[in-house]
Amino acid sequence: MKRRHLPPVLLLLLLSLLSLSFRRRILHPQQPLRSPAGDPLLRRLAAAEGSEVDQVLADAAALLVNGSISTFPSFGNRQRFLYLRLPYVRPSGGPPRPRTVSRLRVPVSTLPSDGSLLASFRASLRSFLADHRRHRRHSHVASVMRELPALLGRRYPTCAVVGNSGALLGSNRGPQIDAHALVIRLNNARVAGYAADVGAKTSLSFVNSNILHLCAARAAATAAGCGCHPYGPAVPMAMYVCQPAHLLDAVVCNATATAASPFPLLLTDARLDALSARIAKYYSLRRFVAHTGGPASNWTSKHDERYFHYSSGMQAVVMALGVCEQVSLFGFGKPAGAKHHYHTNQKKELDLHDYAAEYDFYHDLQARPETVPFLDEAQGFTVPPVRLNW
Repeated sequence: MKRRHLPPVLLLLLLSLLSLSFRRRILHPQQPLRSPAGDPLLRRLAAAEGSEVDQVLADAAALLVNGSISTFPSFGNRQRFLYLRLPYVRPSGGPPRPRTVSRLRVPVSTLPSDGSLLASFRASLRSFLADHRRHRRHSHVASVMRELPALLGRRYPTCAVVGNSGALLGSNRGPQIDAHALVIRLNNARVAGYAADVGAKTSLSFVNSNILHLCAARAAATAAGCGCHPYGPAVPMAMYVCQPAHLLDAVVCNATATAASPFPLLLTDARLDALSARIAKYYSLRRFVAHTGGPASNWTSKHDERYFHYSSGMQAVVMALGVCEQVSLFGFGKPAGAKHHYHTNQKKELDLHDYAAEYDFYHDLQARPETVPFLDEAQGFTVPPVRLNW
């Protein structure tokens, strides 16, 4: 059989392509794939959502399907009592009986009808559930970091996140804090009487929904917008929803808001919630393994996964990383003898947070940002410079 040879022109073309490919490999060697930051096992354990999230979503679904709202006039008809209820079946059997989930005092005349309130509440629940279900279908929770500037309208050159640690007392950090372009405070902490140490400027109040519920329970009937913006009517509140029933508080406060007392509220993205949870659990796992020498699987012997949760401050820090070019942290940490909060007499830390592990996270952000897990999954995102101050 006669051998076939490539025509000279095709042979030269093939040699040229091979030569070009070789030169590209020499001049532009392929970069090795970067390994994910942190311990792979701890990352995998931290990425698994706990039963607390399932319970929150189940509660929201139950309120959406079976929740009812009814109001009754108070004595003298000065206010109304609003009840959010769910049907409850006793273990012994019998017909369902209404169980009160939330109770508020509300104005007599400025609120819409019970049916309109229920429709608005259900719309909030649908949006909340859709956001969380969407994030569960698409596991790339770190993608939220690129979208956070749109939430606040733009990026900021310098940001201060002001924690509530008693370490701020006597620090004289006030002027330094107020010099930042964006100042984030936590859970409506008081600044009056403490400005020399904590500053007076506030651009954003970051709260968990328990704070809003306390405002609504105290002032929904008497203060427009529930009086839950102590830093001024123009300062927005970013809120993490820890109980779906608190969405009704937002509906009520928004319904009573006026032009003079508005109710600017931003709900956190479900991806930001999940990202914060993963980072907090990773550092708690890492600290447990380092301090006990036991396997990570024994972590639940110290932390009840049903109640373990990141702090409001920790999530505010993660948000700041996405909207700021430089981040300064103040009042994160608790030296010996310092009060838990600079503005209260609380001394004991809450058991549902692992504050020591969160402090490890802040120190890594400052000294070793490349080692922080999960943030490396956000394409095109780089951790900005972080400075940790008392």
